[in-house]
Amino acid sequence: MSLKKIFGFFVIFFYITVLFCNQFLTKKIQNSMILQGKTMGTYWKVKTTILQNKTLIYHLIQKTLNQDENMISSWKKQSIVSKFNKLKKNELQSINKNFYHILLTALKINKKTYGKLDITISSLINIWGFGNKDKPMNYPSIKKIKKKLSLSGSQHLKIIKNHFGIYLKKNIDNIQINLSTLGEGFAADHVAYVLKKNKIKNFTVAVGGAVVVQAEQSEQPKVIAIQKPIDNKQSVHLMINLKNNAISTSGTYRNYYYLQGKRISHLIDPENGKPITHNLVSVSVITNTALEADGWDTGLLVLGFKKAKKIILQEKLAACLITKNKHSFSTWISPQFRKFLVS
Repeated sequence: MSLKKIFGFFVIFFYITVLFCNQFLTKKIQNSMILQGKTMGTYWKVKTTILQNKTLIYHLIQKTLNQDENMISSWKKQSIVSKFNKLKKNELQSINKNFYHILLTALKINKKTYGKLDITISSLINIWGFGNKDKPMNYPSIKKIKKKLSLSGSQHLKIIKNHFGIYLKKNIDNIQINLSTLGEGFAADHVAYVLKKNKIKNFTVAVGGAVVVQAEQSEQPKVIAIQKPIDNKQSVHLMINLKNNAISTSGTYRNYYYLQGKRISHLIDPENGKPITHNLVSVSVITNTALEADGWDTGLLVLGFKKAKKIILQEKLAACLITKNKHSFSTWISPQFRKFLVS
C-alpha cells in the first residue's frame, strides 16, 4: 500500500460516483461535498454536508491516515509493524491502544475462520510476490513453502498488558506480521471517529474497499453500490442501503498475476502456504465497524464458498458471496444481508 495492500482494490464506491484524483479535491453535490486523497496505496473519500472549515477537516483526515499508515505499514521502517518484525524472540515491542485493538480483532476473526485470517504469513506473502519482494520467476519449492509456513502461526504471538503499558512479543525468531488485511477498515473507522469528534454528524467514509456510513435519525440511508467482480471495470452488481453501519468487500479479481500460465491470487491460504484457487471471487460483509468487516471479508474469502457460508450462518453475519462459474456469476446473500438490499 505504500503499505502495498495484499488484496486488490475491490472498491465499494458511492452511488454518486466521483473520479479520484491524486491531491486534495472538493466537489459540491446538492448541499454535499466530497473530500478525497490517497493513503496506504489506495484512495480515501469522505462525502458530507458543506463545511465552512473544509480545508482544516481535509488536513485533519489526511494527518489521521498518515499516522495510521506510519503505525501499521510493512514498508515504513519506523512503523510498529516493521520494528516488531525486526525483533528476536521474547523481545518486547511497545504498542498503542489502536494497534492493540487491531490485533485483538484479527486474532478473534482468525480463530472463528479456522486460521484463515493469519497476520503472521508475511514471509509467505513475500515469496509469492505480494509483499516487499518481486514477483517470482518460478514456483516456490515445496521445501521453501514449508520453511515459511514454520515461521507463521498466531500461536507464536503473545500480548502482554500491565500497568507499564501494552506489549507484543514472538516466541520464535523470524516470524513477521502483516496488518494490511485490516488497514483500510481500521482507517475508515478512525476517520469516522475524527469526524464525529469534530461534530460532523452525517457522512460517508471510504478507504479503499471499506466504507462507514453515519447519519442522524432524520436522515435517509445512503445507497452504496457493490462492484461486479470483473477485471478493470466498475459496473454495479447490487446496491444496498446503509445507515450507521460499515461494509467492506474483498475479492480475487484485481490483484493477481500469471506464473507459468497459471493465475496467482494475492490471497494466500495459511494452511498450505499457497494462493487460493477456488471459485469464490468476492465477499462483502456489513458490521458495526469497518475493521471487523475488513477482517471478516478476507477470512471468509480464503475459506471458500461452502465453509464461508457455514460460518456466516453460524455467526449470523450480514454477508454476500459471489462465485464465478465459466461464463457467469452466482450470488448468495445471508438473511441478515438481505434487509440492506435496495428494493
